Amino acid sequence: MEKQNKLQYKFLIIISTAYLAVDINIQGFLALMPFIREEFSLNSSTAGLYSTFHYLLATIVAVFSGQIVDKIGSKKGLVVGTTVLGFLMFFQARSPSFSLILLLALVSGLFFSIITPSLNKAVMLKTTPENRATSMGVMQMGGGIGGFTGAILLPFLAEKIGWRNSVSISALTAVLVALFIYIFFKEEKDKNNVENIRSSESQAGFKDSLLKLFQNKNLLLICFFGLILGFNSGAVPTHYTLYLTQDVQMSRTAAGFAFGLLQVGGIIGRPLLGFFNDKLLNSSRTMGLVLVGLLLTAVNIYYAYVISVFEMSIYLIYLSSLVLGFLTLGWMGLYFTAVVELASEKLTGIGTGLALVFIRLGVLLSPPLFGLLADLNNNYQMSWFALSILTILCTLVFAYVFKDNFAEI
Repeated sequence: MEKQNKLQYKFLIIISTAYLAVDINIQGFLALMPFIREEFSLNSSTAGLYSTFHYLLATIVAVFSGQIVDKIGSKKGLVVGTTVLGFLMFFQARSPSFSLILLLALVSGLFFSIITPSLNKAVMLKTTPENRATSMGVMQMGGGIGGFTGAILLPFLAEKIGWRNSVSISALTAVLVALFIYIFFKEEKDKNNVENIRSSESQAGFKDSLLKLFQNKNLLLICFFGLILGFNSGAVPTHYTLYLTQDVQMSRTAAGFAFGLLQVGGIIGRPLLGFFNDKLLNSSRTMGLVLVGLLLTAVNIYYAYVISVFEMSIYLIYLSSLVLGFLTLGWMGLYFTAVVELASEKLTGIGTGLALVFIRLGVLLSPPLFGLLADLNNNYQMSWFALSILTILCTLVFAYVFKDNFAEI
């Protein structure tokens, strides 16, 4: 596949539908948590276990999933992952207990784990460094659009036809998207390049490839920073509708709309943070990530001591949701650009998998901890404050380590 300096919009739109289908289901399901908590009589920390179970196996097998993608290619990874995820979401919609939902979420994470390496590898093979962060952000807009659609549409449908039927519809969407990718993603144009990569990796072996990545200290530091980014992107979406309905006293429908705006902020943030990094920060990935960490700290403190304390206009809360989503969900394109550039084309899949281990570890740990603090204090104020402290500490350490080479990475 020939790399071109201009953005490949048609290619990016086609592959981004995989993220669209996945996030309609995952983020849409999270938006339905007030309905699910009511049916199964759950507390905040128990409700937060959904994200933990979904990402548990996804975290454990992330590196192996990346290796699989390096071998089978992006198209097969996207089609298989999206199809099976759709069926598993349908089974969740029909589950008689929350325990069974958690078990199915555990299995769905296994197939979800091959989506991101497949997409990152496709973008890495197609783009040049001059527009890679922007391209990665445009591709990941699909996830934001899917999250917004799920957050707005699924609670609306749940009010009309029940949350189970609304999830069933989103599950069918995932299967249809997999068929779309199978038809329109022409991966055969990459055949020679992909075969060369497969041959090289086959000779090197999984252990040798992983050892090579562990010897890359800059890549490991980027991966470690993904842990705190995962804390933010795991805790905030999982608890956002619960926080708004409990602490801010918003209706479930209004909270669902605010959750949708959170996703819109992520849609806007993914390409814009990449564009700003490519054009305004001279493609310094580390400087861009430090700025994201500082801004995340500020917005978490704002939620802890402004939104949680004062009676705010609903429109200001909607605007705040946009900003929160811009930072909490908008960093992914920039972050994965740093990862794939440090990992190289041949190790894009396994490098992405290694980074996902750290991100998903944060996603695993943060929802129940965020919810536990809320249960202990009967509100989410301490949860926001603790998240802000953790974020600023990790950001300052990351900035100190990279202080001498911001321009190079």
